[in-house]
Amino acid sequence: MTEPGGTLAAAKTRIRHLDEDTTSTIVVVAIAVVLALFDSAEQLGPTLGAIAIGAAALTQKRRFPVAVLTVCVVLATLTLVVGGALGVVVLVLDALYVVGRFASRGALRVVQGIVSAAVLAAFALPLLLGASLREAVFFCLQALAILCTPLWWASSVRQSAELARVQEARADDAERLLVLEREEAVRAERERMARDLHDVVAANLSAIAITSEAALAGPEVAPREADALHAVRASALEGLDEMRSMILILRSGEPGLGGEVTAAPRLAQVPAIVAAVAAVDATLVGDVPSASAATEQALARVVAEAVANAERHSPGAALEVRFTEDADAVSVVVTSTGGTLIDGAPGTGNGLGLIRERAERLGGRLEAGPIADGRGWRVSARVPRNAGDAERGADARTGRAP
Repeated sequence: MTEPGGTLAAAKTRIRHLDEDTTSTIVVVAIAVVLALFDSAEQLGPTLGAIAIGAAALTQKRRFPVAVLTVCVVLATLTLVVGGALGVVVLVLDALYVVGRFASRGALRVVQGIVSAAVLAAFALPLLLGASLREAVFFCLQALAILCTPLWWASSVRQSAELARVQEARADDAERLLVLEREEAVRAERERMARDLHDVVAANLSAIAITSEAALAGPEVAPREADALHAVRASALEGLDEMRSMILILRSGEPGLGGEVTAAPRLAQVPAIVAAVAAVDATLVGDVPSASAATEQALARVVAEAVANAERHSPGAALEVRFTEDADAVSVVVTSTGGTLIDGAPGTGNGLGLIRERAERLGGRLEAGPIADGRGWRVSARVPRNAGDAERGADARTGRAP
């Protein structure tokens, strides 16, 4: 589907061209009428009639330049046969300019050949009719100036327009290259940040978890000290979960809820996400469960992406967010019905792929598609309740950062 901005720009361009054509036609016709007033009374009627027909043809000069030129040449020939009319010749000159400006390359070459032949005829015919060489050269120069000037001027304007388009294309290419370079710099910086987090912060958190676990395994640990060590170990493991999520975000380039690289949301933030929706009528059904950090982050991302897609593609829809859980997994279903369907809404198109990859990486699944009656959209995800715990425990025991 054509974007609204592109349609509006094309409409503005057509209106501008229409205004330019109308203005130039009015000026040319006015000049032709003024020149026609110098004709005799017998010639004035036919001349004005020919100018009227030529003016009607000139309204289509941008669409059919060669046809308009043909009409104007025929009208000028007929008026010259019956006594001559300089006003109609002005229409021919304008039609010549339009051919040089807007006709295809092939048509322009044909017209240029005909004009060249006319200039040569202006030199040869006087000689054949008994004129002197000086007179023949004079007629030839007149024909050259009258017929070739519009084509030369049109060629200059056409080349300038083509150069402007080339420069504009180069500027667009340079802008796209700059954007790509900027994105590459951002990716490199994210990779460096992810590497630093992996090598320094996550390694220290792993060391804290290992040390606290080793202390708990030692003999004669007082209950109060054991509670403190358990709290330290739990905080370190939770920090490792958060760090793993941040590293995955940095390396995948996945944006946060506000378009920035931020810590992944948790299920506790889902009510706020639903409440902040403005473009759809969103409802959270039931309670929000709790699970491992990785599971909560994955499901919160599913809700955030589904809500954002509903706002973007079907504003005014009724949106329902429903969680279910069992002993092994937590599921969420986001259903959007009604609203105004917007095709070609802005977006990268990568959101569903990213959250599906996140769910599958944790051993879950994600499905997205239209509902049965075709009047809405449903996104459902199911992720193991304790996803990431086994890997986290292995990391902590071995001292390996995520």
